[in-house]
Amino acid sequence: MKGRSVRNHRLPALFTLSLLLLGGSSVAQGQEITGDHRWMELDNFLQDGELIRSTWLELRGDYGDWGSGGTDSRVRGIATFAVANRMEFGGTFGYLDRSRSEDQELFGERLAADLSNNGPDDVDVFAKLQLKKGPHSWAAGLLVKFPTADDGELLGSGAADYGLFVANRRTRTRSALLWNADVRFNGDPKPSGTGSGKTSAALGGGFLLKLSYSWTFLAEARYESRRYDGGDVDFRITPTIDFRPTENLALRLGVDIGLADGAPHENYTFGFVFHL
Repeated sequence: MKGRSVRNHRLPALFTLSLLLLGGSSVAQGQEITGDHRWMELDNFLQDGELIRSTWLELRGDYGDWGSGGTDSRVRGIATFAVANRMEFGGTFGYLDRSRSEDQELFGERLAADLSNNGPDDVDVFAKLQLKKGPHSWAAGLLVKFPTADDGELLGSGAADYGLFVANRRTRTRSALLWNADVRFNGDPKPSGTGSGKTSAALGGGFLLKLSYSWTFLAEARYESRRYDGGDVDFRITPTIDFRPTENLALRLGVDIGLADGAPHENYTFGFVFHL
């Protein structure tokens, strides 16, 4: 795992400590964990064994630091809906501003010059079926990436990707353990010089913990093998705080800490959620 400095490994402990101090100590007063409590990392968010109650609408801002001047700044919308108490479907859309330095990797290609472009992001859609309800819930589903981002500007691969996943959640009154696994079929990128698409596999896991009525702490990890020839594996951990000033609103702040070269050094995400 080259290219990772010691400072990255201090962040989880410092971030977690500050969140626990903010959240307070009134765990006994917290409401129950439900399907409306979700992970922050997008793939883990979608791949959950539980269903939301009805509707989840979220506006997110992301800033990812890839080192050596490489950054991804993104505004993203997420819309998710529950159907017939057994199914969930939704999608994401957004706008991406991307910068990379010479010799950094994108889609399996080492760049020959600096890059700075922006435009619409790819669109992701998903659907899942809950196979088992209750405190030990299971779900399986499908993910599709539509290549709406400009591949000529290296904002996207220019190819569609497909994924299949299974997810499990074990819920207690004020905590939950979650894991998921998926296989993703990545199309060959269109830009010349990029690597061929590979079939990648991923595994995610973590927990949710109610700290009080309004505050929830989330911790998750995710590993994914290479999506493209010449690319790198993605391994990251993500501590997050979820604050709910009212029953239908949530403010969420998370930090991805990259532990492999296929992940950003740090990625900061803030989300504003309205759910029914």
